[in-house]
Amino acid sequence: MQNEIVLTFCIWGFTDITHDEITKSMGIMPSKIYVKGERKNPKFPGLAQVNGWLLEPMCDRFSSFEIQLKYLLQIIESKLEIVKKYCSKYTCEISCGVFIYFENGESTPSIHLDSEYNKVIKELNLEFDVDIYCLPN
Repeated sequence: MQNEIVLTFCIWGFTDITHDEITKSMGIMPSKIYVKGERKNPKFPGLAQVNGWLLEPMCDRFSSFEIQLKYLLQIIESKLEIVKKYCSKYTCEISCGVFIYFENGESTPSIHLDSEYNKVIKELNLEFDVDIYCLPN
């Protein structure tokens, strides 16, 4: 199996607006939504603790971190004032899941936050969350 990176822009914890209102203001369909109290995944029993609106970049999970981040930043920067409003009221983050498969012949994926990211994060006070999973091949 190939190593994967799952990068997602997330808006968490809103109660005074709907998922549809966020979608309309952003002008883009989310990759996934979570509704507080409902199942996060039909295959697993866990319930969503808060409302969530999640957006993954329009490239595959085998693309480099840099490529995926570039796509997300383009979207965020094109909607900067809208995203800034959400960041001031709710928990907003870029979530990064790194899935590393043992002995698959690939090097460990790199995570590099460049000056473009630093500029955006400073303006928005956007959180960054990384989860690393090491799995058998």
